[in-house]
Amino acid sequence: MGMESEIKVHGGDVGVHPAGTTDAELLKRKKVESLLPLPDHKKQKDEWAARMRQIFSPPGMLNDDGTVKQDFFKPKKVIIQVERRWGDADREKLLEGLRMFGVGGWRNIVSKFLPKWDENTVRIKTCRLVGCQNLKRYIGMKGTKAEFEKEFKKNKELGEKLGCWKAGMLVDNDQGDVAQALKSSH
Repeated sequence: MGMESEIKVHGGDVGVHPAGTTDAELLKRKKVESLLPLPDHKKQKDEWAARMRQIFSPPGMLNDDGTVKQDFFKPKKVIIQVERRWGDADREKLLEGLRMFGVGGWRNIVSKFLPKWDENTVRIKTCRLVGCQNLKRYIGMKGTKAEFEKEFKKNKELGEKLGCWKAGMLVDNDQGDVAQALKSSH
């Protein structure tokens, strides 16, 4: 988008000025322009531009000769860290949400019980709670703390037996061992 302009009439003079320019600013600019008339030569134009920058620029933006300090426009390094740790209270809220909405109801769980957490984090915490990376077979499951602990124990035993227990979760392997074991156990 370009800079919008508006037409202002001053004592019969009509001119196009940047939108939001006050009459006081226009008068100041006219006075400066009368003190510093626009020259015709390139060197003089550059000097004129440098003097104009010195008049209108905020402190710290320019070098002594009126050239712009590029560092002035670089973003300041700002690091905002929010201290968040998943605790027992969050785990209990997750269990309550799973009891009410079931596995896969991340949006509802987040909005009702865990508003400071995002849906993906809640999904990952559910994976850890159940002890299974792939939650497809649990979608819609609504259970108690004891039922989720039972699933965790079952998944851990199976994962350790098959060598598919990684980072506290049952992880499918390329050979399909987990899927075969689950199919044969039903």
